[in-house]
Amino acid sequence: MLAVEVRGAVGYLTIDRPDVRNALGPEVVAALAAGLDRIESDAAVRAVVLTGAGKVFSAGADLSSMRRQGAADAEDNRRNALEMGSLFHRIYDFPKPVVARVPGPAIGGGVGLMTACDVIVAVESAFFSFSEVRLGIVPALISPFCIRRLGVAKARKLFLTGEKITAPVARELGLVDEVTAEADLDDGVNRVLDALLQGAPGALAAAKNLVNEVAHLSPTAALPFTADLLARLRASEEAREGMTAFLEKRPPSWKATRD
Repeated sequence: MLAVEVRGAVGYLTIDRPDVRNALGPEVVAALAAGLDRIESDAAVRAVVLTGAGKVFSAGADLSSMRRQGAADAEDNRRNALEMGSLFHRIYDFPKPVVARVPGPAIGGGVGLMTACDVIVAVESAFFSFSEVRLGIVPALISPFCIRRLGVAKARKLFLTGEKITAPVARELGLVDEVTAEADLDDGVNRVLDALLQGAPGALAAAKNLVNEVAHLSPTAALPFTADLLARLRASEEAREGMTAFLEKRPPSWKATRD
């Protein structure tokens, strides 16, 4: 259900369920969590690519699993929801950059999986939909990540209508970052990876956390945290190496490559 591969400094997680359009059943959720654990423990891996096999990113929750959950009691439903929601939060807070490689449609929970990533590169033929209301539910677990990308007004409209939006429109709305031709998808992902791998691993993790911590603070409230963070990082071994390498006009020792 999931292929895990490490090539150079990049870990690749590929959902491989083409028969159900890479849907997210409990087994896939568990496999993704285990794959992330493996990649986090590998110091040589500096960035992650999350994708779906074939021409679909993910069709969201597995409908057969949803039917089973519909017959389960409230506590079992809550436990199942927490497991899937925890996966989205795991990706969002993962200490290494995560790039979503989107080769085709992402629906419902598939959009949540995508928006939990740091950078999203999609093919121009992809489309996206929050179709939950048409099934009698809501995009609850994915809402924190989608609202952060879309903003309240746009999220409200898309959550209510369940309408499909194309990749170019999704880029305009901020739901995805880059749109490419199908033949250029891997080139687009690789450009992002090449930029990420120039960053120091500790600084990349700190930059992700910085956004999470500061996003909803006023400038005044953010000052103590940001001042402490900068002071700590200035004294780090990474910063000393970065400054020295810059002055000596050489690549820093922590610069990595895809291969």
